[in-house]
Amino acid sequence: MIILKRFTDEQLDRASNIDLVNMLRGQGEKLKREGIVHRWMRYDSTVICGNKWFRHSRGVGGGPIQFMEHFYGMDFIESVKYLLNGEEGAEFTQVEKQSYEKPEFKMPKLSKNMHRTYAYLVKTRKIDADIVQHFVDEKKIQETEEYHNVAFCGYDEQGEMKQMHLRSTIPGNRFFQDIDGSDKQFCFRHEGNGSDVYVFEAPIDMLSYITMHKENWQEQSYVCLGGVAIDALTNIMKNNGNIQRVHLCVDKDEAGDKTVKRIGEELTEKGIEWDRIVPENKDWNEDLISKSEQEETENFDIKL
Repeated sequence: MIILKRFTDEQLDRASNIDLVNMLRGQGEKLKREGIVHRWMRYDSTVICGNKWFRHSRGVGGGPIQFMEHFYGMDFIESVKYLLNGEEGAEFTQVEKQSYEKPEFKMPKLSKNMHRTYAYLVKTRKIDADIVQHFVDEKKIQETEEYHNVAFCGYDEQGEMKQMHLRSTIPGNRFFQDIDGSDKQFCFRHEGNGSDVYVFEAPIDMLSYITMHKENWQEQSYVCLGGVAIDALTNIMKNNGNIQRVHLCVDKDEAGDKTVKRIGEELTEKGIEWDRIVPENKDWNEDLISKSEQEETENFDIKL
């Protein structure tokens, strides 16, 4: 038995009618409008409409309270209190509930060749072939046998794979997702011996930035957040004592601004030096593709 808080019907009604889209956007999360619903890009099988949500990959859904319990691991009281911005209720006794069990991480079967991954990253995304090869050699970039998605992999300190992010290699196909059970603190990264770490939202952005700043790139560290949570950055700084400065290289949009504000405040509180490096376009791959197209045009004009 544990002591919890009892909320009034009016408080529960307010908590149950929170607009989840506005709440997530306020946290810097990305959502994509699809008709009358929004798709949450962190868990892209999850669709939201006002105060209702449904996660197709698990066959579960509900309202804001169930949302906090399912995705954030909060109990009922913690969920309601969070949704009410800290409002308390009266004490009462309740039997302790079972905590949510995270699914086991299971690596999908990998392809024997990576032709589609190389074509997608080098030809479509314009990422430098030597850089792609470096991460392939470290088994941080692989390709799945089913659907031939590119797999960006993360490993723990013992070299065990703990995280995998999939992305379609078909140009124009927007499919991407994390394998169930992935631990975001071990997101795709490169760890160097230098004093700087460059932080990105996604692997394609990280590889694009490195391509445009290739000289001695392996000396510094680079890490993907896999969204906007700070877990991966915290992990790499904990394990790499050389890092002294953080460069936030997130997208140039409203969500990126909110991410910089939230993470920047946390870094400042910890006394960590940081700054923001902003792409010219929305993200670093747009910059890379634009630069590549400009160079191709210039080379064509020279030949003429």
